[in-house]
Amino acid sequence: MNSFGRREAIDARDDAHPLRTAAPAPPTVTHRYWAPGAILDQGPFPHCVGYAWAGWMLASPTRTKTGPVPTDIYAAAQMVDEWDGENYDGTSVRAGAKVLASQGRISEYLWAQSLAELQAWVLTKGPVVMGTEWYQGMSLLGVNGYATPAGALLGGHAYLCIGYSTARRAYRFLNSWGRVWGSPNGRFWMKEEDVADLLSRNGEACAAIEIPA
Repeated sequence: MNSFGRREAIDARDDAHPLRTAAPAPPTVTHRYWAPGAILDQGPFPHCVGYAWAGWMLASPTRTKTGPVPTDIYAAAQMVDEWDGENYDGTSVRAGAKVLASQGRISEYLWAQSLAELQAWVLTKGPVVMGTEWYQGMSLLGVNGYATPAGALLGGHAYLCIGYSTARRAYRFLNSWGRVWGSPNGRFWMKEEDVADLLSRNGEACAAIEIPA
């Protein structure tokens, strides 16, 4: 059984920390696919935020080789997130970033305020952690491995954006459901307009400035 676990937590203060403040000049490449580390599997547990941030740490360009453990990120995130106690499933993308910052792994975390910012970051800087609603049409991948936000709403999910193709006008993603799911090995595509749609529904795209070990 595939699980989710991203809880929505909107904070207007994120607007003061846009991705563009740390982005380089406009991209000159038309496609980029960042190499992931291990293909992670959260199993039937609502730990997607921990797995998404662990995947972000493992992916190129930095490719941290030692930790952090996804379940440890999740447990620590529940201690600092926007809800009291820990007697609930899931946590926020922001809480996962707070944990990495408290561990001295990142210096700051930033948020995409437009599709153009997300595109520029992925083409030039590295992967981005996504937190969005997740629909049945995203679990049942269509032709050529495309996910479509249609059908029944299944929950909130965090996953990793690892690439973009101008020719396809689509983003490449990595999930945390192991190698069996995906096209192939946990990967999937989503069209620009579908990503924009998910972000418009209180979705979020968060990246950080990593401190090399």
